[in-house]
Amino acid sequence: MASGGTTTRSAQSGARQKQWTEDNEAATAFLFASTPMDPYGFERPDGFDHATYNRFVSGYLGVLARRKQRWEQRLRPTEKNIGHSAKVKRYVRKGIPTEYRKLVSRTFPANQPPAHIPSSDSKVWLVSSGANGKKLDNPGLYRSLLQSDERDEQAIDVIRTDVPRTFPENVHFRHPDEGLLPSLYNVLVAFVRYRPEIGYCQGLNYVAGVLLLVVREEEPAFWLLTVLVDNVLPDYYSCGMRGLLVDTEVLSQLIRNRNLELHVHLEQIGVSWPVIFTKWFICLFVDFLPIDTVLRVWDCIFYEGSKIIMRTGLTIVLANADRLMRCEDIGDVVSCLRSYASSEAAVDCHAFLKSIFKVPKKINSKEISRLRKKYADRIPK
Repeated sequence: MASGGTTTRSAQSGARQKQWTEDNEAATAFLFASTPMDPYGFERPDGFDHATYNRFVSGYLGVLARRKQRWEQRLRPTEKNIGHSAKVKRYVRKGIPTEYRKLVSRTFPANQPPAHIPSSDSKVWLVSSGANGKKLDNPGLYRSLLQSDERDEQAIDVIRTDVPRTFPENVHFRHPDEGLLPSLYNVLVAFVRYRPEIGYCQGLNYVAGVLLLVVREEEPAFWLLTVLVDNVLPDYYSCGMRGLLVDTEVLSQLIRNRNLELHVHLEQIGVSWPVIFTKWFICLFVDFLPIDTVLRVWDCIFYEGSKIIMRTGLTIVLANADRLMRCEDIGDVVSCLRSYASSEAAVDCHAFLKSIFKVPKKINSKEISRLRKKYADRIPK
């Protein structure tokens, strides 16, 4: 019996390894090809540096294979949950494989390996963020919001204008009656009706668009959006954007605390912190960092909250300190940061994620809360 069991386990292990090898070979063939678009459907820009990207991918595929094995083990029926723990946080920081970002439930059917579970069955972002709890507590709410007779024509008119402008360089957002554009419209309309006191704010379309690219379903994307707006980015999108103004000051102070010389120089040349930080915060680094890097940052945001936004912004600034010290005006600063966003340091999402936990050194929620209170008291309500 023992021999037979050993043989069976060996065969299963060999089959899994063969599947991982085949997956990696397919990924290699796709990622290394000089294709006009990336795996998420975004057109590669003119002058795209294939050599830099391929150099990154050649090392990253091995990381992806290892992370997939670890997550498959973690999400077996014997590992009941993906709740908050030091081990899960370590797993999240090292990256959630694309197929597991979609996961909702905490366990899998015993006879069905995780890699073959349909996306509708479970999604890790939903569980780790608490969005799944909201969804379960409000069955049918999403559909009822879409079917509502509530008159909100002003907000909906803006949504109608903004939706076709969302990711025009992405193949999934090009046709008004197919792909993800109809779903994006629905998610944004439902959100406006769910949070009428906020309404619609430009920037939400990009966040919701990326959520749809990952989860590919409207209702999960809607609940993830509500978690971001309600829990992670409070008052970012409200009238006056008070929370955004506060966090802009918080990040400025964090930079000052860690590199006073840089902070003084940037203020002397007239840098306006909101000009630099507003789009980063409103769009959660979408349209600034490469999409692979954005998704790795979002893995951590959904699990650890808004301190990851501070870590990311602080890392971008501090990593460019020497170049920023040579800037003479705001135009130089914007050009410097834009060139960094397409550099190998930003393209290598695995190295970038390591850096956000090393470059800024220690940042804890207490420090951020203290600074938020300090600056909230100075900004009129």
